[in-house]
Amino acid sequence: MISCCSGKFGGALLRRDFGDALDTLPARWFAPNLQSYLHDIDSLPVDSNMLLSLIAPRPVLLQTGRYDHAADPKGEYLAAVAAGPVFELLGSEGLGTEEDAWPVKEPILGGIGYFMHDGGHGTAAEDWDVFLTFLQQHLG
Repeated sequence: MISCCSGKFGGALLRRDFGDALDTLPARWFAPNLQSYLHDIDSLPVDSNMLLSLIAPRPVLLQTGRYDHAADPKGEYLAAVAAGPVFELLGSEGLGTEEDAWPVKEPILGGIGYFMHDGGHGTAAEDWDVFLTFLQQHLG
């Protein structure tokens, strides 16, 4: 699975106070039950790292843009770091890095991967080589 610039309702931590304010996002982006948590996100019983952990041990790559501040690229990275131990527990690879290693300069292509291009929101031309390498590595 490859997640491209998923942001707050994808890979980025919901409880991290950065990026888009949750109550400003279109309601169609999320399940109706989530609306009751938008003004008290700390009471939400889950966060994105837990949802990423549910994918383990299957491979997932989080791709983001350095300047996609609304999507919170660091929050996506932190969620991947936090999900890493579950990937490792189930026999896959975590990120193999720590929270303070952000921003990463090179793609991390373990069982849970992370890649940040130098642009904004969306897929950039240089992403495709990384996508193909990740897919070949895990589906080869």
